[in-house]
Amino acid sequence: MSKFEDILEIKLPPDIKILGVTNSSKKVKDNFIFFALNGRKNHASIYIDEAIENGASIVIHNDKTYDSNSEKVIYVDDLEAKSSTKIIKFLEAYYELFDTSNNTYYAFTGTNGKTTSAYLCHQLLASQGKDSLYIGTIGTQYNYSEIDQSVSKKTTPDIFELFEIFKFYELENPISICIEISSHAIDQNRLQNINYFTAASILNIGSDHLDYHKSIEEYARTKFRLFDIESNLKLIDLDTYKKFNFKEIDSLTTISNNNSAANIFYNIDSCDIKKSTFSIFDKEKNTYHFETSLFPKFNISNLIFAICSTGLSSFKIDSVNNLDFLTLPKGRSDLIDNIEANIIIDYAHNADGFEFFLSSIKDYFRNLVVVFGCGGDRDRSKRSKMLMSAFKFSNDVIFTSDNSRNESFEDILSDALDGSVNRDDITIIENRKEAIIYGSSIIKENDCLVILGKGHEETQEIKGNVMHFSDYEVVDEIYN
Repeated sequence: MSKFEDILEIKLPPDIKILGVTNSSKKVKDNFIFFALNGRKNHASIYIDEAIENGASIVIHNDKTYDSNSEKVIYVDDLEAKSSTKIIKFLEAYYELFDTSNNTYYAFTGTNGKTTSAYLCHQLLASQGKDSLYIGTIGTQYNYSEIDQSVSKKTTPDIFELFEIFKFYELENPISICIEISSHAIDQNRLQNINYFTAASILNIGSDHLDYHKSIEEYARTKFRLFDIESNLKLIDLDTYKKFNFKEIDSLTTISNNNSAANIFYNIDSCDIKKSTFSIFDKEKNTYHFETSLFPKFNISNLIFAICSTGLSSFKIDSVNNLDFLTLPKGRSDLIDNIEANIIIDYAHNADGFEFFLSSIKDYFRNLVVVFGCGGDRDRSKRSKMLMSAFKFSNDVIFTSDNSRNESFEDILSDALDGSVNRDDITIIENRKEAIIYGSSIIKENDCLVILGKGHEETQEIKGNVMHFSDYEVVDEIYN
């Protein structure tokens, strides 16, 4: 145990076993070490007794007010000091890993698009021969392995979960990590042990998670805290920066497709279902041309951030860079292949996402039929805005269940209607499978059925019960 004692600068009780490490008392098992650290609302010292009851062999904490006579409970003052590396060095020693400070991090936040940008950045790095790890909403992926959802359930893991991912993939050398950063993760300081990003991006800021952040200003302010972490490259959409300019940010690189004064300007030359072309112009007046199979236009914007994060120097100037090998994450603008109908599954689950997505695809089809619901126990204010966006861009709207959680479907529906849409002007089918089946039955040639809200998800939570459900599987049952 001397290596652990040296790192933490403590003396451990003799003959203890350490078979696991966590900062969550609920994850503690026999002979685990539990780190009780500062939380957003409370210090985790309030869970020390629970951790010991669950089998913790040792507890390390930094709560000056917590008093214990147990030799199992040890106080370490500087666990979370900005300059402290004790937690990371402990985790490196426990998991027998390399010096993880040599990892390079590519961070992406935004109301919409962070999954796509992070996933595209991961693919670009892997294509350049770099060992790359994607971490985000849809799971984790190391280089070209299958997406895995068994290790991490959060969009952004904390440092303990991050090391569990490293161990899961049996990493032996420093790697590139493309990671989604949620506003919750920033607010809860999950990143406090990561002190440097190679690139950090704020893609956009819309209205979301106001049940948590209480106001759009506070939500935006939280997002901007991403730039408090030292970064070699700080990228932001120019319009977003102008709208939420809380403070001057050193060495900021702005991106725009409508204002050539931005540091990086891009133009989408063509965009359709099978092929898109675009050009990027940097501040040195170099021009980079690209072609890709991605659509619609907002996914090109997501790709721009991924390209700029990896560095434009990796691409050819004044000739076409072919990026047809790139694929979107599952459940993002996913036009289902090999069926006779046009059906798109997308994860959009807020009004801005609806607006971005539906306005971008409406001109490709004669008519859109939109199936969606609203999540329960979440921001109620966005429900009517989501319905209005769906109604605005389609002739047929089918309102159904999403993850209702502990709310009733009727209450969610009532919030969505909110006097802005007549109940008789939409189709209401609570059962999501039946709603999708009905939507597929009314689309005609050149129409498109758009299924929004759940994307890659394979469960649905209703009245506290989590059951298996996949939009993809329903579509497959209908057409295969």
